[in-house]
Amino acid sequence: MRTHKLKIPFSEQLDELNTATASVWGECLSLKDSWDYAHGYRTGGRLDKACELWMDKQLSKSQPLHSQSIQEVRRRYFKNRKGFRALRRNGDKTAKPPHKEKNFQTTTWKKSAMRFRKTLFGKELVLSNGRGNKSLVVDLPKKFNIKNIPATINLVYNTGQYELHFVYKIDNAIKSESEGIVGVDIGEIHPMVSHDGVMTEIFNGRYIRSLYRLRNKVIASFGKKIDRCERHSQRWWHLVKRKWKRIKKIDNQIMDGLHKHTTKFVKLCESRSIGTIVIGDLTGIRDNINYGKRANQRLHQWAFGKITQLITYKAKALSIKVAVIDESYTSQTCPSCGDRHKPSNREYRCKCGFTYHRDGVGSINIRQKYLGRLGVPVAATMASPIGIRLEVRCCSV
Repeated sequence: MRTHKLKIPFSEQLDELNTATASVWGECLSLKDSWDYAHGYRTGGRLDKACELWMDKQLSKSQPLHSQSIQEVRRRYFKNRKGFRALRRNGDKTAKPPHKEKNFQTTTWKKSAMRFRKTLFGKELVLSNGRGNKSLVVDLPKKFNIKNIPATINLVYNTGQYELHFVYKIDNAIKSESEGIVGVDIGEIHPMVSHDGVMTEIFNGRYIRSLYRLRNKVIASFGKKIDRCERHSQRWWHLVKRKWKRIKKIDNQIMDGLHKHTTKFVKLCESRSIGTIVIGDLTGIRDNINYGKRANQRLHQWAFGKITQLITYKAKALSIKVAVIDESYTSQTCPSCGDRHKPSNREYRCKCGFTYHRDGVGSINIRQKYLGRLGVPVAATMASPIGIRLEVRCCSV
């Protein structure tokens, strides 16, 4: 699946639609309680399918929503219940089934409820809300491709701004025949360091790290001013709005940087006939860490999961396989002699005389580990790594 976002101006109709969707969610909660009461609260997950079919007939059609939008809320409700049971089976005793009512919830339209059309002034999207209800009409950009029909469209509220998320299905039937393998070491200082067997490339993270530092300074600066104000006063609200407006802009710049780095990396893989991208698994790396206040702050803001996610969906769109493996000892094993040595700085130095960039050693060994050759000498001498800087228009915030 691929998602494209479009910001749209606020209108009362948007609030009404998401409020109506939340009302359907509350109705699902009430109907499930009635079903459980009628069946003695002993159904578990065995009768969920029957309950779902029964609920589909009971849900009110008076909401200003398309019938398939109502069905999507019901489907989402039972998907959440299925996820709750999976968590319980895996030992999570704190997991709870969906039980809280909502004031607003994302509204979804399927293909039968959407219509694209050309007008004298451009392009429009018409989203049907059922018979007798006013359709949602949205102006589209000139470059928007109305011939490519999305699978679903979601109305999402994102920190003061409504967005339409166009979700497209990507056909991955054509499998890549490329045999190249590239190892990727995700780092806090350098977002990505890759090695494809010949070249080692370091994606510079200086700009993104500077944005994280600026974000922390903005939070601290506004926090001092807000703490001196009376809570919920006019001045308090003014500062809170300014704070989050500034943070949202910085977050967008961070995401823009991550997108540019990952897009460039995936395109390089495609141009070099790479068939598999191997990424080191960093799950749980932040558990029980204590390297000091500043280091802990950087590690907890480290977006390694987001980088992995961006690489994964962009690579799959190009039919490139993505594998995630345990990266234990990959930064400590010498690619030249196979001995283990924990580096103390950014340069890896081994007793055998091998010297290389620390993250470059990690990416080399991740590739070797995937091939089942971790510890097997790669080469006595290797080409120096190549640095790739992030291209941005300006750094102002």
